[in-house]
Amino acid sequence: MMHEVRSIPPAPRRIRMRPVFAHRWPLLAIGAMAIVSGCLLAWLMFLQSGGKPSDQDRLERGPTRTVAGHVVAVEKIDGHVRQQVRYHFDWDGVRHDGSSSAPAGTIAAGDDIEVVVLEEQPGINAAKGTVIFVDRGWLRPRFWLGILAVPGALLLLGWLAGSFQLRQVLVHGDAAVGRVTAISTVRFVLPEMLRVRYEFRDHRAVVRAGSHWVRLHGDLGDRLARQMRSGRFEAMPVLHDRRLPQWNRLILPQDFLPNAAAPTVPANGNA
Repeated sequence: MMHEVRSIPPAPRRIRMRPVFAHRWPLLAIGAMAIVSGCLLAWLMFLQSGGKPSDQDRLERGPTRTVAGHVVAVEKIDGHVRQQVRYHFDWDGVRHDGSSSAPAGTIAAGDDIEVVVLEEQPGINAAKGTVIFVDRGWLRPRFWLGILAVPGALLLLGWLAGSFQLRQVLVHGDAAVGRVTAISTVRFVLPEMLRVRYEFRDHRAVVRAGSHWVRLHGDLGDRLARQMRSGRFEAMPVLHDRRLPQWNRLILPQDFLPNAAAPTVPANGNA
């Protein structure tokens, strides 16, 4: 009696995810560090904005009163462009100390000055014509978000796009036989990496050249290291994108071949 025979489809191509996540890992490392550093510094700038910057805003809003004061000392700051003026004044019969920032050379020690005092909180004050806080761009949270966090996010997006494209190549790419042409050690990089160069023919039989880094202590890295030591390069499988053959990757034969040959079994499940 004839039995209907059907074929079991071959096992899907085995994809190792570690190379996908390690693809262009410097972008991942630099991008993540930039985002974390930018957000941390922006948070610190946000916290410090509750101090002197907010005091300056409150003093400008008022209400204020002007009283007589006397300069005790003057200190040069900001590369001698500005000076910190230290003074004292009397408020409701109590002596208060204060300091503010002024352009260099405008006030000297021993001068009598006018001090602008916030009525509801006399501890917030400044010599007339000076400021408590010199507004600088790098003291604002948006500066650090713009100079570190945003570029870091762009680098991270670049890494994600490259990793996604590599996964597409590994899952859906066309297979070709590649010829390794050179293997070298990448210096000053941890973990230890090898740079492999190879050639292959795409689906149009056009010769293409490819190269990428391979982690030394891995299955593919071990095999390439043996080839580098022996000086005999082997033919190895290459996967490439059909539309963009410049997206390609050298793989191990066991990554490309199914785990086992597909057997045939009767439709009823009996041999």
